[in-house]
Amino acid sequence: MNLAARHAAFGLLTIATTLAGCVSCPKTHVSMDQLVSEYNANAARVPRLKARAKIHVTLTDERGRSFGWGSTSALAPPNGMLLLSKHDDPLGDKDFVLVGRESLAVDLFRVGSSAAEGKYYLWYHMSEYGKAWWGRLDLAGAPGIEQMPIDPNHLLSVLAICAIPQEFSELPTVLMRMSKDPCAYVLTYVDRQARTGRIIATHEIYFNWDDSGLRRPFMIKLLGPDSKHIMTARLSNYRRIDADSPEAQGPVMPTDIRIDWPAKGNKVHLALSEMSSADTWDVSFCRFSDELPSGIGPDNIVQVDAALKTGVPIE
Repeated sequence: MNLAARHAAFGLLTIATTLAGCVSCPKTHVSMDQLVSEYNANAARVPRLKARAKIHVTLTDERGRSFGWGSTSALAPPNGMLLLSKHDDPLGDKDFVLVGRESLAVDLFRVGSSAAEGKYYLWYHMSEYGKAWWGRLDLAGAPGIEQMPIDPNHLLSVLAICAIPQEFSELPTVLMRMSKDPCAYVLTYVDRQARTGRIIATHEIYFNWDDSGLRRPFMIKLLGPDSKHIMTARLSNYRRIDADSPEAQGPVMPTDIRIDWPAKGNKVHLALSEMSSADTWDVSFCRFSDELPSGIGPDNIVQVDAALKTGVPIE
């Protein structure tokens, strides 16, 4: 390399090093009280939600074979719907369902929870094939539960419109730390584990560490019953719900949600649109028993927490 080339290479290296050094976190930060209050104020303005969805799902079977369904391409039409209804307790059970559809009249799968039934569930029905999984909401997260391919409780945690505990002297609660890689406020959600009563961390919520005031969750890491990382969700493209509302500043939510369960090889990508908090849809639509296709017989319905009801010791 001649002298001129060396000088040019040195100059490029200096520029790259300088640019890398310019990436730094803000010097100031808000308190945990303010961060949680800002988030909950936005969440409280969304008591109900109905949204159209483009869905792409990648699932991996027990032999390691992967297959996908759906599309989130800009050219693809919506192939699903997302519904959510909250109740009096902001931290309590919710009616929720994500529906994947082949057409307006044919549901291929549902992932959801029914507060009235006290159940969470997943079922699919494609041609002559179908299977369903369900569990009790009061046992969700307990050790010894058979895993669903996609857990609806995981999906609920990534919508960024469900309340976070705001009482920091009792459970459930959150703890805050500051991360510099990436620059983020990180809230760790802490609660008692179902059935064992052990105090465990259930998930981490990463907020933008931003002095401009745009502090929104951009990543959520879910932790399993043994506190191991089992899922990562990346949230982006926040949009206002009820776009036709006369309010200048309405509640917002992420409309691009990418969820990855790395150990399972399962992934879900959601692209949401036409979000509304005013639609008066019937919450019975979220029920498991009433909406289960007749083509899924009893032999293909699995209760994931059945072992916990038969006296199996807690591990």
